[in-house]
Amino acid sequence: MASPMKFMFLVVAFLFFLSQYSAAQESCPYDYMFEGRYATRDYNGNLINPPPPNRPMYISSNSICRDPADCSEKLATSLAFIGQVSQNFYNDAILQRKTMPELKSMIPVVVSSAIDIAREQIDSGSRRVIIPGYIPLGCLPIYKTVFQTKDLSAYGLSHCLKRFNYFTRSHNEQLQAAIAKLARERPNAVVVYADFYNAYLYLLRVARHDGFEIKKVCCGRGGDYNYNIKRTCGATDIPQCPDPDRHVNFDGVNLSAISHKIMARRLATLIFPKLQCRF
Repeated sequence: MASPMKFMFLVVAFLFFLSQYSAAQESCPYDYMFEGRYATRDYNGNLINPPPPNRPMYISSNSICRDPADCSEKLATSLAFIGQVSQNFYNDAILQRKTMPELKSMIPVVVSSAIDIAREQIDSGSRRVIIPGYIPLGCLPIYKTVFQTKDLSAYGLSHCLKRFNYFTRSHNEQLQAAIAKLARERPNAVVVYADFYNAYLYLLRVARHDGFEIKKVCCGRGGDYNYNIKRTCGATDIPQCPDPDRHVNFDGVNLSAISHKIMARRLATLIFPKLQCRF
C-alpha cells in the first residue's frame, strides 16, 4: 500500500502566512491558531480513529486548556482549522479500485464527519473555523501511474485523470453546501471554505510560467511520471532529488515544499478577508 497523503506541510505553511496577515491587522488578534483533525466513519457508521473517551474532539493530548471554561475563552480568540484525516480514507478506497459509485457513496460520510467536528468546535467556543476541500486527486502521480491508460479521453488539463477530478469536485461541492448550512445554523461563528482545488490549479499556472517540472515527481524512479508504487521515495535504490524547488510533486503523493508555499500564500490571501476580523 502506498504511503498516505500528507498535507500537514501545506496546513502549516497556510497557517503561517495567515498569521502574518493577522499580525498586520490590529483588528484580528488571534491568540492561538491550531489544526484539528476530524475523525471519519466507516461504511457502518463507526468512528475511525475516534477521540479518547470523555474527551472533546478538539482537545489534543497537549491541550492549551485547563478546563472547559478555559477552552471556551481561548477558542473564542483562536482560529480553528479542520484537518484532512479522511483523505486517506479516499486514498485506500481508490487504490482498492472501488467503483466510482462506491467512491461517491463515501462523500456524505466524510463531509458529515468534517461538519460534525466543526459544529462541536463552534459549540465549544470557536468563532472562526476553516474547513478545506481537496486538491484535484486526478493530478497526483500515484493515481496517474496506477490507473494509466492509452485512452487519451481519460485525461484533461495537465494530463490529470478526469474521473478522479470529477470525484474531487463532487466532494468539494457537497462540502461547500454543508458549510453553508452550518453557517446558517451557527450565525455566531464564521465558517470558511478553503479552496485547495483552485489553489492547486493556481499552482499549476505558476509552475508552467516559471518552468517547473509538472509531470514527473522529484524523488522516484521509473515510468512516465518517475514513480513506481512498489519502489517509492526513501527506498535504498531511489536517488535523492537534486532540485526539489523545481518540481510540483515531491514523491508521487506529497507536493514539494515550494508547491506548499505557493498554494499557502494564495489561500491566505483569499481567505483572510472572509474571516471578518473584528473582535
